[in-house]
Amino acid sequence: MKSRIIYFLMFFVAASCLISACSEEFLDRPPLGSISENALANENGVNGSLLVAYRALQGNQIGNWYTSPNNWLWGGVRSDDAYKGTEALDQATEINPVERFEVLPSSPSTTNKWRAIYDGIGMANITIRLLEKAADIPADRRSNILAQARFIRGFLHMEAAKNFKNVAFVDETVITTEQYRAIVNTQNIYPKIEEDLKFAMDNLPNTQPQIGRINKWGAMAFLAKAHLYQNKYAEAKALFDQLIANGTTSNGTKYGLEAEFRNVFRGEFENGKEIIFSIQYTVGDGTGGANSNKELELTNPHNNGPVGCCGFYQPAQSLVNAYKTSGGLPLIDTYNQVNVKNHESNPNDFPDRGQLDPRLDYTVGRIGVTYKDYGIAAATWIRQLANGGPWLPNKHIQWRDEVGPFFVPGSWGQGQLGKNQIVMRYADLLLMAAEAEVEVGSLAKAQEYVNTVRARAKGSTVVTNAAGVPEANYQIELYPGIWTDKDAARKAVRFERYLELAMEGHRFYDLVRWGTVGPVMTAFLAKESPIRTHLAGADFQTGKDEYLPIPEFVVNQGAGNIQQNPGY
Repeated sequence: MKSRIIYFLMFFVAASCLISACSEEFLDRPPLGSISENALANENGVNGSLLVAYRALQGNQIGNWYTSPNNWLWGGVRSDDAYKGTEALDQATEINPVERFEVLPSSPSTTNKWRAIYDGIGMANITIRLLEKAADIPADRRSNILAQARFIRGFLHMEAAKNFKNVAFVDETVITTEQYRAIVNTQNIYPKIEEDLKFAMDNLPNTQPQIGRINKWGAMAFLAKAHLYQNKYAEAKALFDQLIANGTTSNGTKYGLEAEFRNVFRGEFENGKEIIFSIQYTVGDGTGGANSNKELELTNPHNNGPVGCCGFYQPAQSLVNAYKTSGGLPLIDTYNQVNVKNHESNPNDFPDRGQLDPRLDYTVGRIGVTYKDYGIAAATWIRQLANGGPWLPNKHIQWRDEVGPFFVPGSWGQGQLGKNQIVMRYADLLLMAAEAEVEVGSLAKAQEYVNTVRARAKGSTVVTNAAGVPEANYQIELYPGIWTDKDAARKAVRFERYLELAMEGHRFYDLVRWGTVGPVMTAFLAKESPIRTHLAGADFQTGKDEYLPIPEFVVNQGAGNIQQNPGY
């Protein structure tokens, strides 16, 4: 059995802070300490530096929340997936302006996201510089290390572009204060992102000695995603075709869907055949929670629910409505006209037992319905109904039987979550491939990919009560016949992403790249604000709110070379 990469090497964490980017200042060159790059320019030093670069994907290194690529705030709460949840005054400065599209360049959460991204880029660049100086590493291992470091750098630059758009590409040659100040953010960095990801794809092996390290196929998947984000459908399709035919996980298992939808999010399957790339987290490893999934720890049901803290990231009514079906198919154009009943709106007639996609009750917690292996979800699990709404997060919450290996109690009630953060999985890839097929390929092939995802959901075990009775009239069917209408096919593919990938941090970015975020969020705010009054007066401004502002300190230190995003 292969070992698992663990991102914990305190010596190298300390060393990297001495020689790299563990500074609050984007353009300041950190002072050299007692450990120099030359002292680490050997195989042990390079490997340790690479582990630090992997660990930077967690975002934990800057000591703040909302920094990792799980993006529950940036891709979830900013979209029609979810509300902030919790109560109005909790994390009010950090989250409330984000949810209401009132974020400023000085907002702390935005600043932390930027710092975590570029700190990780700096760590990847240190690895590349150390590798150039190290003479004791054989060619094959040298190529593998460089490809991993360049993947991390390309991945994080794409994370920057998704969130901030007008960003600078920083490579390993940028070291001095003068070089940093010469950087501009007015050039499209996607060609350089593609260069890094393609280098990784071309130079990584099919398998890796440790689970969690990126392999050739994972790099190819993110290169295809980068193409898709630029509407380069033909280039993306060519790679998706290869991935679907031949792609394997880092331990050599052929990509595929797990038989059960719920198992994708179970700790037992966290490095299984559906996982293309995930960020590794652990608990009980002697680090006191340093390697736990801190951001998702905030999202557990509150009070007497599982863990008891902290109630963030509650699903939106609009999302729940999307799971209504008729004849087993989604109501793509009319799903939001009538709400799924809940204990807030229908206190004498809940939960809703109507026709629902069975994925709903593994994605969202409904009061009065069985919740994982905890029994019936109770209204007391919701921290503040008026602010957070009547629904609970579900998909990423630990099961009771995962306590111990994947979850341990925390210092002040929030708990420590050791389950990995899925960044890309095979169902996501199939639906991206379906998008490419709609635009430049075969509508029949797009339908096949969508139906593959739906078939897994149809064949999965449904949620039942203690007597074994299904908790709703679960109905899901495959799309019949052969798709011939391109516009209808496009809508079906996009809606399937909404259903399959809900609460996984993708939704806002999908809406932006499709060019539909303005009308979708305007309609969402109009529907939701009469119920969730904390959204009253919130306004999505097209041409501004698709991206976050460049943090104030970055613009100030940029010597006129860093331009603020439009509208800020």
